[in-house]
Amino acid sequence: MFGIGKFGIAVGALSLASTAAFALPKATEIYPKMGLGYNIGNTMEVPGNQGGPTGWHNPFPDAAYVKAIKDAGFNTVRIPCAWNSHASNGTINAGWLDSVKTVVDLVINNGMYAILNSHWDGGWLEDEVFSGGHIDRNGNQATTDSSKVRALQEGYWKQIADYFKTYDEHLIFASANEPGVNDHRGGSAANGYTDNGQLAFNKDRMTILKRLHEACLRAVRTSGGNNATRIVVVQAPRTEIDKVPLLSAQYPTDPAGDGYTMAEVHYYPYQYSLMTADEDWGTQFYYYFDLPSTTDKTHNMGWNVYSKSIDDQALGTPKQIAKAFGELKTMFCDKGIPVVIGEMGAVKRLDALSGANLKLHLEGRAAWYGEVAKVAKANGLVPCVWDTGDEGDGNMTIIRRQVNKFGGNVGDITDFETLNAMREAYSLAALPGNSIDSLVNQNPDIPETEEGKGVQLTYQTVTSDSSEVGTLRINLASGKNNLSKYVGIEIRMKGSVETAGGCTGESDGCGEYGWASMDLFMMTGSSWAWFDASVLEQADQQLDATKFQTFQIKWTDFRTEPTDLNLVNAIGLNLYGTQVTGTITFDYIKGIKADGSTEIIDDFDKKPQVDGIATAKIVSVSGTSAIKPAAVAATSKMFVNVQYGSVMAQFNAAATAPAKAMLLNSIGQVIAQQNFTASKGMNTVELSSDYRGPAVLMVKQGSQRYMQKVILK
Repeated sequence: MFGIGKFGIAVGALSLASTAAFALPKATEIYPKMGLGYNIGNTMEVPGNQGGPTGWHNPFPDAAYVKAIKDAGFNTVRIPCAWNSHASNGTINAGWLDSVKTVVDLVINNGMYAILNSHWDGGWLEDEVFSGGHIDRNGNQATTDSSKVRALQEGYWKQIADYFKTYDEHLIFASANEPGVNDHRGGSAANGYTDNGQLAFNKDRMTILKRLHEACLRAVRTSGGNNATRIVVVQAPRTEIDKVPLLSAQYPTDPAGDGYTMAEVHYYPYQYSLMTADEDWGTQFYYYFDLPSTTDKTHNMGWNVYSKSIDDQALGTPKQIAKAFGELKTMFCDKGIPVVIGEMGAVKRLDALSGANLKLHLEGRAAWYGEVAKVAKANGLVPCVWDTGDEGDGNMTIIRRQVNKFGGNVGDITDFETLNAMREAYSLAALPGNSIDSLVNQNPDIPETEEGKGVQLTYQTVTSDSSEVGTLRINLASGKNNLSKYVGIEIRMKGSVETAGGCTGESDGCGEYGWASMDLFMMTGSSWAWFDASVLEQADQQLDATKFQTFQIKWTDFRTEPTDLNLVNAIGLNLYGTQVTGTITFDYIKGIKADGSTEIIDDFDKKPQVDGIATAKIVSVSGTSAIKPAAVAATSKMFVNVQYGSVMAQFNAAATAPAKAMLLNSIGQVIAQQNFTASKGMNTVELSSDYRGPAVLMVKQGSQRYMQKVILK
């Protein structure tokens, strides 16, 4: 697909050919054509060491996907991009530049504007807006040489700009993403931590950020071709709207002169957009201001926990949107600097809500997106929705790309109501379709029974030869996360899990390895330390499909006894296995007191977070029959010692018999194995491997299996 260049020349993305002799249009000329924006999120910005573009579950963007973006009504596509992790000694890999070019060309050949940025990518720039000593994002003392960060910034942008220098005004560069957003939280005001627990972003730090932006501008302007006047977007500190006065006061100097830059902020009003647990200082906002709940008032937008009333100027409300966007217009747009809202959105709360409440939330959420788009357009801002491809709880996805295939029609849309609300703001006709009703039907209200509610998880592995995980996770809110008064956890569940069947023999790499087991895990303390314990060594043999069974796991049953029980951030259950199908219903998770009594930690009145091969729904729980509480058998423990290049395991065998030890990497491939004869009683086996990273160690003897996650050094 070809377009007409600025001077009437038919051009494609491979030869976008305004010559360097002519200046490209200024930002104020481009802005009115940019329309509604969209992010290809969780794709090109995935660090290379985390699997690159497909590492976070999205396919590499193809022509059908990009056409679907265009057909949905978007005219600007922001391409978050990693560079540092695709570079060696400061030189960007040529193959990576080619891959990025593929996506840029797809966008521009569909007649849209492409904003190509430098994203987080391990925080090489974002986490380093400092000079000298500071506390890093992990709470450790660190030192940053800002001149080295600036040199990397200039070096990368010189290479990027040189590679794309023949492209016309449809390609826009963006200097950074959210500079400073990952500052260490939790410091004291005495040490300069004044921004909600983050290190204050003051004039001195803005001076450092200004120099980083100017390094990008300098690299772009001196690289030749159309880059002399290409639009470059510069970001406010943390891209937070309340930090834009700092950017306005120290706006970067552009060698091209005035008119060839835009400013960038992001818009995620926290309580409405991202917050996942109520706190003592405030609640999550489930319902939009103009569509409040009459039965769940404390989760209406603007609810003030102190005054017990609604604040109509709280973050996310229509008044706050109008005020904030109006200030951006005054500070930048009225001075010839259009503003890009590089990311905006609010999560779908599919697990927290059901039935009528879920419908009200989704209808209000669509109205909120429409309000943001309308007010942005009126004030000269370009709103770009954040889209990650995922369609589970907490998603912001509009264009389908992880499920099914693109057909170049409205079947590609996962959220008609939100999309149509934004299309209306841009005077585009509504597309026919309904998304809310289907989501509500999947999450209906469940009538309360005498026994209460539970959560039913269905597991289905995708591959036939890889180890996969289904996760049920409960994030514990402040005030409910002190488990130090307990000596363990009790779980009540029933169900059935079947393994094997996808392969027919060991020779094909998976037949013998069809297995499933379940672990309880916890993450505790400020460092989110991980602790786990075996619940079921062989889930397919130890579960009862008709009766609830009660399992008790004491802290002493954990592979490493948990610490920081006064601050448990999350608890959950992982089902591990290959070739797994099945359904398990959980009635509750309880804490066990020292006297043997128990009390509810979570009874699944609301659906918890699920990931991986698990899907969930809330169900009524009936039937009280249960097998008496059972503790994890002492013989279920396997003691593991990891050394450089090897891992040693000790386990207790019930009899003398042949056994096998295996190490499986994160995709289920066997990376080391050993056949041996285990003697009755305690045994030791050692495996060697050059592999480095997370793995699963499994020891199998007859029907007995031991499994433990390890990190190989």
